[in-house]
Amino acid sequence: MTSRRPGGVIKIPSDRVPLNSGKPDSSTDNLWIDSVLDNPFEGVLAIDETGAIVFVNSFFLKLLGKPAKKVFNQKIWEVIPNCSLYDTVTQGYSQWGETLKLNGRDLLVARFPLKREGRVVGAMVKTLFPDMAIARGIANKVTHPVKQNNYGPCRPLFTCLDIIGESPPMLLAKKLARRASRTDSTVLITGESGTGKEVFAQAIHNRSIRREGPFIRVNCAAVPESLLESELFGFVDGAFTGAKRGGKPGKFEAADGGAIFLDEIGDMPLTMQAKLLRVLQEKEVERLGATQPMKLDVRVIAATNQDLVGLVKERRFREDLYYRFKVLEIHLPPLRERTEDIPSLIESIIGRINLRLGTDAKGVTSNTLESINQYSWPGNIRELENLLEQAINWSEDPYLDLSRVLSIPAKKGAVPRIPGTRHCAADRMNYHDLLEETEKNLIIDALNQSNGNKAKAARILNIQRSVLYKKLERLKLEGMNRRV
Repeated sequence: MTSRRPGGVIKIPSDRVPLNSGKPDSSTDNLWIDSVLDNPFEGVLAIDETGAIVFVNSFFLKLLGKPAKKVFNQKIWEVIPNCSLYDTVTQGYSQWGETLKLNGRDLLVARFPLKREGRVVGAMVKTLFPDMAIARGIANKVTHPVKQNNYGPCRPLFTCLDIIGESPPMLLAKKLARRASRTDSTVLITGESGTGKEVFAQAIHNRSIRREGPFIRVNCAAVPESLLESELFGFVDGAFTGAKRGGKPGKFEAADGGAIFLDEIGDMPLTMQAKLLRVLQEKEVERLGATQPMKLDVRVIAATNQDLVGLVKERRFREDLYYRFKVLEIHLPPLRERTEDIPSLIESIIGRINLRLGTDAKGVTSNTLESINQYSWPGNIRELENLLEQAINWSEDPYLDLSRVLSIPAKKGAVPRIPGTRHCAADRMNYHDLLEETEKNLIIDALNQSNGNKAKAARILNIQRSVLYKKLERLKLEGMNRRV
């Protein structure tokens, strides 16, 4: 009735018996298994340790447009060239939430190893949803919950699906993040500003057993030193002059049962570092002005763009606190070290911006793709997103050209220009000056067309009149009422 190949995978025969045949023999159990694997709503395909296909169900066969006899025992890379399933055999760990392109159709899939007695003997790929439309709908409902806590609703959480990148350093970072999500240990995420440290922190939390608990974010560099203790640990009634009646819980209390994300931990004052060390050691906090500590169940995820080892040597960061944080460390590579991921990032970012602004940008020009590998990306992903949003707002072409605004080191003498800019002293301008000059020129042109009528000029620029007034004030153009 069935035959088994390496990995214990069941191959469905072409002459299987229908479930309602009523045969009481021992094949009934196999028929149930066959029908579960060969249902029309999901694709299942498996390979052995050599990469040969040992199982494929009708879902995949239909998409491939091939009969089973032309697929079985063929190498996976010959049947589906862009499939990474054989990597699962060699690497031995699962990968969830990948996109597999198959004959013009995008499928959200998971791949995982098949093991026997602890040894990898094959791998399987399985579709998670019949199509991407269903995947996006469910992701919008399920993976972006709004959680309530003492500080009001949390922001929607990022998930592993939001982490984009297949370069070696990103694959390593994602592998470490998956492992970190299985434990409750403290995590330290390092990397330059704009590399996505908070995205990783939220993805780790959203994949962990604490996913239903709150995720509380604290920017240690943004809170004044005088307020940081009460912000983190809270205070009791009458703790200090002007204290809120009844007291107030701190961020650690708000994170009870979930996780707290301490961003920019390298900027925390030394006095607060000592108090934080006690919290990590004793798993308890004491409100400002209180006499008794309270036990809490909080996972700590910290992040920094600074060299903590250097700060320890300079005695600006406590060594004992550093080792408390460095239980599980994940380093995120800068964008200049993973430029092969930029096309995928561009596609994802443009999609998000289009959804938010109601625009219809299609992608970037070939000139842009040629330039991105030469650019240093000091602002990393945050800079890329900023440039794309600027280009979408200014460009009338659905294909964006960023090559004109990237400061390529190989062309130090060249000055980046944005279409529509005037050439007044442009050779001495940096990018931000040039952007401001462009904005000023666009406003001047609109005012010229409207003969100084600001309401009409705002309509030409497709912005609100109040926004135009603010721009006129910022650019020192308030006195423009007549044609220039």
